[in-house]
Amino acid sequence: MSNGSRHSESFDTPPTASVTRSGAASAAPASDAGTTHAGIVLASPPPAAELSDSAVLAPLTAAASTSHPAPPLRWHELLDGTEDALSDQRLLALLLQVFLPPGGASALTGRLLDRFGSLAGVIAAEPCQLRDFPAVPEAAIGFLKAMRAVAVRMARAEVVERRVLDNWDRVIAYLRTTMAHRRVEQLRVLFLDRANAMIADEVLHEGTIDHTPVYPREIVKRALTLDASALIMVHNHPSNQYRPSPSDVAMTETVRQALELVGIVLHDHLIIARRGHSSFRRLGLL
Repeated sequence: MSNGSRHSESFDTPPTASVTRSGAASAAPASDAGTTHAGIVLASPPPAAELSDSAVLAPLTAAASTSHPAPPLRWHELLDGTEDALSDQRLLALLLQVFLPPGGASALTGRLLDRFGSLAGVIAAEPCQLRDFPAVPEAAIGFLKAMRAVAVRMARAEVVERRVLDNWDRVIAYLRTTMAHRRVEQLRVLFLDRANAMIADEVLHEGTIDHTPVYPREIVKRALTLDASALIMVHNHPSNQYRPSPSDVAMTETVRQALELVGIVLHDHLIIARRGHSSFRRLGLL
């Protein structure tokens, strides 16, 4: 799904990672190569298997045993108020000062927010980006990544095994949490059963900053394997432009026609960006 104009070429695709109703990660079999749209894309390695809940929580609990136990943590500012009681800068300082010498968090949080734009941007930043700040220790980077994993799982819990079309706002919240801050385009498919409940949530491909490959045959094959009756395609635009490009529209129609031949409905195609999202269905493109 590229906004550029390049010659097309196809490559074999790697296995994909998925989250099924059980919440466990599984591997989908590799499929035959398909047609890329508007670009040459080398197949990326498969995502790592998803960590268990206990593994995600380990960095959070380990924070209590850090070498910088700061007495003036002021947790009461959060405990005695609401989730919005603290500014992004104050909340980030509250989280990071556990890992830093006294007084080290205040200046650092301002620089992090300037670089990444918001608290969500800091938590979604890649470890290599956070390492550009020497004052941020590895333990703090692991802590922030664990925070992100927890946020994604909380959002996912609101949509798994529920009727997706009846919980649309929660679906959008989950997809924005998962995809809006990614640095490269990612193609995700939500596979639905006959009651429109989500039976699998799979990342089929990751691409570049302005393109990800789409293989209609692979999407159809996976939907049949899962006995899905319908699906929702999702991809993100790191450029923050969430309106569909002409290649997005053409590719979506190709997938819709392929699914229709086997009796599977394409409910929607969503584009996710930090500034918002767009729906092909609501735009009249499906």
